[in-house]
Amino acid sequence: MVVGTPEPSFTATATGFVTYYRSSVTVAAPFRSFVFSVGLITFLWFVVALSTLLRRAEGEPPWLSAIAMGSGVLFLALVLSGNEVAAAFRADDLDPQIARYAFDEGQAAFANARVALGSFAVCCGWVIASTRFLPRWVGLALSRIGWTSYIWLPFYLMFWLWVVMVAMVLLRQSFRGVAQSG
Repeated sequence: MVVGTPEPSFTATATGFVTYYRSSVTVAAPFRSFVFSVGLITFLWFVVALSTLLRRAEGEPPWLSAIAMGSGVLFLALVLSGNEVAAAFRADDLDPQIARYAFDEGQAAFANARVALGSFAVCCGWVIASTRFLPRWVGLALSRIGWTSYIWLPFYLMFWLWVVMVAMVLLRQSFRGVAQSG
């Protein structure tokens, strides 16, 4: 087993992808796999809780909060749809061309997941900014930009910072006085 092999570039050889999947830096490494799974479950809780609260604040028809929830769930489905974890678990018997395909599919799934993440952020930001359900600064909305370069990375990291800030605001605030349902 090779330790510490960096993620290959899109132009790497098929053997380079096999080497990567046999290393300990993949998502399939036991501790990383555990943290990844807990993170996805936590994000699902966040999506459902925030979308439910936004629905109450949005009023009828609650189409933005419904799209936000659907987009958040779609993000999770797309993140889980890549074959990279399966390829890493079977790396010892992995054909190099299958390794290349698994890597490309994982990258495409991640790029598509960011579209769903952008939709989630825009819908949440729109409801938050228009209803003032949360402080206006929480209405930050991000969207997808070029996925084949690292120019998108600051915006992607800002989204996760936004998620943490919204979660902290939600945990500290009481929502008993929010618009009544029905």
